[in-house]
Formats: sequence, structure tokens, C-alpha cells
Amino acid sequence: MYGAQVVLGPLEAVKAKQKSKFAIETELRIALVGKTGVGKSATANTLCGEEFFESGVQAVSLTQICQQKKARILGRDVLIIDTPGIFDTETDPTGVENEIKRCVHIGAPGLHAVLYVMEIGRFRDEDTDAIRAFLRFFEGEMKDRVIVVFTHGDKLQKKGIKLEDHLQKSPMGLQNFLEDCQNRVILFNNEFDKEESYEQINGLLTMIEALKRSNELAYYSDALFMKAEERIQVREREIELKIQQEFMEKQAEFEKTIKMQLEDQMRKEREKELKEMKKEYEKKLEKVRDDIRKQISDKDSTCTIL
Repeated sequence: MYGAQVVLGPLEAVKAKQKSKFAIETELRIALVGKTGVGKSATANTLCGEEFFESGVQAVSLTQICQQKKARILGRDVLIIDTPGIFDTETDPTGVENEIKRCVHIGAPGLHAVLYVMEIGRFRDEDTDAIRAFLRFFEGEMKDRVIVVFTHGDKLQKKGIKLEDHLQKSPMGLQNFLEDCQNRVILFNNEFDKEESYEQINGLLTMIEALKRSNELAYYSDALFMKAEERIQVREREIELKIQQEFMEKQAEFEKTIKMQLEDQMRKEREKELKEMKKEYEKKLEKVRDDIRKQISDKDSTCTIL
């Protein structure tokens, strides 16, 4: 046989899978929840530093399902899950359950933090109802992972009012909720540019890291998350086997072509192509989890995990 054999063997596959596992272990996974129109998507865009999530008027006509993006934020890989207004009082319970399931599968094996997003200066009966609905689905230890993010921070900043002073005058229902969340609150101004946003983003990531250190498990997980993780791992193995099989078939075709090449330069070019193809398939193995997450958040996807 001409040249050195290029093989995507067990060792290479294991290394690629280890990289994927390390990425999952070191990333931060956060979900933004709250009512429609409070600034969830705008906050998600502020965090990832680009207009990725549809927000404001442009988002109203879209089919509302959970969306996700992996972003590099201040040196950390962060998975951001933006949810629709699943806790709106008029939302169909079945739709709520489906989107929570989608959020859980994207965020598996568990969430490091849940950002409950609210608009500053506005708290009505419907907000109380939304909080109750949220607590029905995410109760118990989940409250230990909640950070309340108040948007439209410019309203207070223009008046020179501190968030703590403003919240002391807020309705008792809101104060009780904040107390349940151990008063983990932060004020966000989504009108800031990237440079101006540094301080508020750094403050939020610092709070999330503190949550990781203060809890026995770095992220929140329950029966729902564990079941979702099991399903995703099964799907990962299926995709990994398919990727390896596809590589072996293409490798056989390349090697057959290389044998038929009479000129040394042509053989070297084909062998170089084969090595590049091997790198491409190793990358595919490393990104299996990311691809599954994209499938789950794609409304047109045929993904059967959910």
C-alpha cells in the first residue's frame, strides 16, 4: 500500500469524545425564563454580545419555542437557553410542559443557573401568577439556582436610584419571591454597548460561579434532567457510530484511489486530503452534543428525543 494509513481508530474516537465531555463539564448552562415582553431575549443578546435571539416587536410573530446558543463570554463557554413566555397566564399548559421539556433536554445534564427575568418598576397580579406558575414547575432545590434579573435598568440609573432602595418599596409578593431566592438580584441595561456591558455581565457570571461553589452539585439536576441526559447519551452513541462508519467508507474509497495513482505527487495530494478528512470527522465527534442541542431547538427538526 502506498503511503501511511490514516485511521480514525478507537484511540482517536476516544480522544474526540473526551474533548466533547470536557466541553460539557466546563461550560456554564443558563436558562432565561419569565413573561413575554420583559426583555428575556434582549438580555440573552446582551450576554452573547450579538443580536442572535429575536427580541422586541420582531419576535411577536415567530413560533415561540426554546432557542439556544453557545457563546464565549469573558473567557467562559456559556450555553444560553432563551425560553418563550411559558409562564404567561394565557399560555396553554400543554405548551408549557413541552417547552420545559425542550429546555431540560437542551440544558442536560443540568442547569447552573435559572435567570428569572422581570421588568423593573412593573409588578402586577399577572406577575404574581407567573411567579406561582414558575414555582410549580421549578420548586425545591431549583430555587437555590435562581437569579432574578431586572431589565430596563436605565429607568433607575437615570433617576440615580439604587436597585436595593427600589426593591424595599416593592409589593410584598415580589419581596417574598426575592427572599426565597436569597435576594440574588441584578440590574441589567440592555441598551449598553459591549464595552459598557462588561461590568453587569461580569457581575452575573460571578454570581453564577458563587452558586456553583455554594451547592454540593455544580449544577441543578433532577429526575427530568437525568432522564433527558440518558436519552441524549443514547442519541450521541448512535451519531458517533454513524460518523465512524461514514469515515471508514470514505477512507476505503480514498485508499482505493491512492493505489490507482501512479504519480507520487498525486498520491501525496490524495493522502493529504484523507488526513484533512480525518480531522473533519474528529471535529464532528467533538461537536455531537452541540448538534443535538441545535436539533432540539429547531422547530422544523425531525429530532425524536423529546
